[in-house]
Order: sequence, then structure tokens, then C-alpha cells
Amino acid sequence: MKKFLLVLMMLTTIRAFGIFGFGVHAGVDNTSVDKYDRSFRFDIVGNEYSYSITRDEISNPFVFGGQVYLDIPLIPIGFEVGFEGAWASYKWTAPAVITDEVGTNNIPLEFIGYDVGTSGYSEEFSFGRFSTDFTAKWYVFGFPPVVKVFSFYVGGGAGFHFITPLVSEDLIIAELTKNTSIPASTEIDIEALVESNVSMGYHFVTGFRIKPPVLPVAINIDYKWTWTEENDYGDPTNNFGLIKGSLSMYF
Repeated sequence: MKKFLLVLMMLTTIRAFGIFGFGVHAGVDNTSVDKYDRSFRFDIVGNEYSYSITRDEISNPFVFGGQVYLDIPLIPIGFEVGFEGAWASYKWTAPAVITDEVGTNNIPLEFIGYDVGTSGYSEEFSFGRFSTDFTAKWYVFGFPPVVKVFSFYVGGGAGFHFITPLVSEDLIIAELTKNTSIPASTEIDIEALVESNVSMGYHFVTGFRIKPPVLPVAINIDYKWTWTEENDYGDPTNNFGLIKGSLSMYF
């Protein structure tokens, strides 16, 4: 009888920690970028030009993703591979020409993929972040004893993050001043710039898990802080926090 109870306790403990699981999560990214309204000047091979741009604010993009878990039975250590996307739309407006300092040599400017209206560009643009990362977790403590329905953890890891650049003064100047001569017209390929912005980042996570000892499901609530390398345009989107809830199946 004692052996039977011991085996039953071990099986219950293993089920409480799980072994392998997968699920989905949703949450809110705390990325917040203020409204942007700026006129600026820049130089192309010794000639001064001016341009202006207005951009709506971005606040708390919605996040959706999935994850795969691997918890080590009887040892308070677990691993997670996650992937997610965060997105938000914002409107920006800008002229269709670059103006020289005396207003006599305006250069047409084309944003590839966007149509020019009667008063210039007025477009919806999507800010997006797509991430995949690896996390190691340490379950600091849990209760009640043995089954540990409630578990609290901390952890960290690394991943790759694809973050779209924002339409901004730095982006416009960086792209337009690549010219080595005064062009008759010029263009900016936003899609090509988006595709080139992939960077490695690191993160810290803390949270808690609710896992009934019998049902093969778990609910996680956690907070993850990530920092990545700043892009070439100085966008304030490289460091961000994420609050998310997860629903997972364990086997």
C-alpha cells in the first residue's frame, strides 16, 4: 500500500509540473510613441532642401502568439520557445515633393506602394513587431506542497525581433541623402526598409502559473521586458514590455 501511494504521489507531482506543453497567448505591448509633427532641412551635395511629416501616435499594440513548453519533472526548471506578433496602425501625411531653399527646384518624391493625393501623401501605415525567442525559467516556489497548483517563476533568454521602422525625419534624411548628385526625382521603398530590420534581443520574464493537478491545462500570466539594438533611425521601439496571458495544454 505504501509503495502504491508513493508511486501515485510521484505521478501526481510529475503531472503537476507537466513535461511537454503548447498553447497560445495574447496581451498588450507597452510600446508608446508620441504624435510626430516636424519640418526639417537637410543637405544633398551642397544644396539645402526642406521637408515635413506628420505622424499619429502609437499606443499599446495588441499582441498574439504561441509557445511550446518543456518542464523538467521534479526539478523546478522549465524551457519555452515562443513566437508572437504585435501590430498597430497609424496615419501619416507628407508632401509629394522635396523643396529647395528658394522653392524653385522641387524634387518629386515617391513612396513606393503609396498613392499621391491632391495634397500629398495621406496614408495608413502598420507598425509591426514579430518575434521568436527562447526562455529558461526557474520556478522559485509553488503551493500547495507537492502538486503546486500555483507556481511563481522568473527567467530570461534571447531571441530575434523584426520591428518595422517608423516614418520619421531620421528615416527620410537617411534615405534621401544617399544620393551623390541632385536627382530629377527620388523614391523611398518602405517595404525594403521593413524587411531589413531584424535584430537580436534579450529579455527578462516573471510571472505565475495556475495548473490543476488533474486537468492537462495551465494558465500563465507574466510580464516580459525585452531590449534590442536600436535601428538606424533612432526609433524608440527597441525596448518594450509585454503583459500577456497564456492558455496551454500539457502532456
